[in-house]
Amino acid sequence: MLDEDILIDKAKAGDRDALNELISLCWQPVYRFVSYKTGSPEDAQEITQETFIRAFRSLPRYQKTGAMFKTYLDRIALNLITDFWRKKGRTPAVVELAEYQQPIAVDDQPEAQAVSREMSEAIASVLKELPNEQRQTVEFRIIAGLPVRETAIAMGKSEAAIKMLQQRALKNLRVLLLDRGIIENCTGR
Repeated sequence: MLDEDILIDKAKAGDRDALNELISLCWQPVYRFVSYKTGSPEDAQEITQETFIRAFRSLPRYQKTGAMFKTYLDRIALNLITDFWRKKGRTPAVVELAEYQQPIAVDDQPEAQAVSREMSEAIASVLKELPNEQRQTVEFRIIAGLPVRETAIAMGKSEAAIKMLQQRALKNLRVLLLDRGIIENCTGR
């Protein structure tokens, strides 16, 4: 975090190399998060670019809060995504979670890929049924991989609230997956 703070200070002072370093550190995770939320590489590219433009325009006013700079970027991206879907007048497309979380790999077993893809689609579909705050918590904590503290800052909640939301979300997600026969109950319900 200290290195990030130094880069931010240098970028605020007009150091283009520091600004480029911040972009290279944060671009991919922000893009993947936006891509997950939009389901479109083209829209994700545009929203991610706008996220960085807005962040760097407001950089002189940026205040260090102890959170990672990526959390600040994720919050801007989330606002842009909300605007994006509001303008489109529809809900987000289902995106395969496996594509978001794992690097692209060539697999010699097409059957395994098909099963994995179906499972990812089913989980993504069920995830949409969770209450909004629970779904957001899962997206930040599990999909985007943010720590509890960063998720709390991004969502404007306490760390305890995030832990409770995550616990409830995972419990509800499990029930939904069991009810739809997507997973089997091996330990008794």
